[in-house]
Amino acid sequence: MISRASLMRLCGLHWLALLMALCLPLVAQPAPSELERAQGKAESALLDWVMENSGPLKGDIRAGQFRVAYTITPAEGWWQKAAGNTLEWHEPSAGGFHLRVFVAGADGRLISTLRLHATLIDGHGNLQSAPVAFGWYPLINAYGANVALDSPGELRLRVALDTPGEGEKGTTTVDFSSLSVTAEALSHIPLATAIVPSDEAALLKPCNEALREAITALWKRSTAGEERAAGDYFIGYAMAAPPGAGRQLKHNLGLAHHDEPLTLLIRDSRSGRVIPGLVPQASLVNADGSRSEAGGFDMDWRAWLAAYRGGSRLHGARDATLRVRFDAPGFRRWGRQSERFAAPGEIEFHPAGTSASSKERQ
Repeated sequence: MISRASLMRLCGLHWLALLMALCLPLVAQPAPSELERAQGKAESALLDWVMENSGPLKGDIRAGQFRVAYTITPAEGWWQKAAGNTLEWHEPSAGGFHLRVFVAGADGRLISTLRLHATLIDGHGNLQSAPVAFGWYPLINAYGANVALDSPGELRLRVALDTPGEGEKGTTTVDFSSLSVTAEALSHIPLATAIVPSDEAALLKPCNEALREAITALWKRSTAGEERAAGDYFIGYAMAAPPGAGRQLKHNLGLAHHDEPLTLLIRDSRSGRVIPGLVPQASLVNADGSRSEAGGFDMDWRAWLAAYRGGSRLHGARDATLRVRFDAPGFRRWGRQSERFAAPGEIEFHPAGTSASSKERQ
């Protein structure tokens, strides 16, 4: 039996551990570069698995700071936004194939915000444009499109990446080797969206753990933040510490009057994956109805955590309510399993004392 003194010591250790977790300056935090490497390692391993299991029509090249890979599989059906916050299913046209292109940065993380141009070149030198755009897929996202098979036989893929960022500004062009693409060859390959193993959760576990660690670091580097479920989405915010302020996280908007930078984190409530391609809007609404609006949020994939960061700051009273809203993403949802994100996302984060307990999601 545990003595009273031992029990008190155990309780004391428990509260000491909790206090140390909250007093964040006392706790070592992973450096941003470590967080990037962990996410990149996990996403690279997932891409390796996809490439190994996608059939013979594929290519994988290192080009400067980028890894560019592609797969060719049978044409896919997709979900598209329709009226009344619904999605409409479209069957693919006959006689084509599906092209997926993956782009990873130097740290191994997949990038979904580049302008990408794909061109197919047949054995006679004829060019066929493949206007691939970012698409949401089961397991792993990519730039993708259905392409008509105009010239069966030898095809060569050329991919051009526009990179309007510091250090890599310009265009990177990648030429792959020729492959024989025919209807017969495609008939032996499964759909890209069907290449999902029975142990999907185990395959995704390293990605989820690396993302969870990065999200935890976001909370720890913020003075206020919260994430809650809203339909198909997890919607969260984080406010950076103003100069001279402590960095202890507060799950409320009590520091809103400090005119702090705002970060928005929007994820899929099913898989936990970050959702790109949104145009979020945020506002602080004071008790008297006055408000501060913030727009211009862009997905920042170069940071150690891909999230939406705005060009303007919010400022309001201590009792202000934060409202976040965005329309459903316009990207295509490839495959029957991807019937997601028909409705817009909208949520309110209330100041301390007026909201329900925080439902922090990792």
